[in-house]
Amino acid sequence: MDSYPHAAISVSIVWINMLGSDTEDAARRWAPTIEDPRARHFYDPQRRAGRAIAQSLGGQGKIAWDIYLFYDKDSEWNEGPPMPIDWVHQLTGSSWADAARYHVGDRLAEKLRETMKRLTEARP
Repeated sequence: MDSYPHAAISVSIVWINMLGSDTEDAARRWAPTIEDPRARHFYDPQRRAGRAIAQSLGGQGKIAWDIYLFYDKDSEWNEGPPMPIDWVHQLTGSSWADAARYHVGDRLAEKLRETMKRLTEARP
């Protein structure tokens, strides 16, 4: 987000307890590492967002986490989440998440920058 300080974006960061250390306390400690007025943090102990997002992407009964979704500015979450216009993930060995969208480390950062650039340049 630092690379796009003037981009008209809204970012929702959902902290899901997938690992034993993924507590609400941990989410509160890590949230300040992404400090931007356009970002909102949520803690989802029941994994509702993760289930709904996985289902919307074809992962019935699965949980999406370590996933980055990009939506159109007019998208709305109604009965379920809208389809993202692009997404990437870090779900190692996932049986449902598209392997072509799997990126980690520098490649993940590069893919996120490429997507942001493409989407911000496409806006009028």
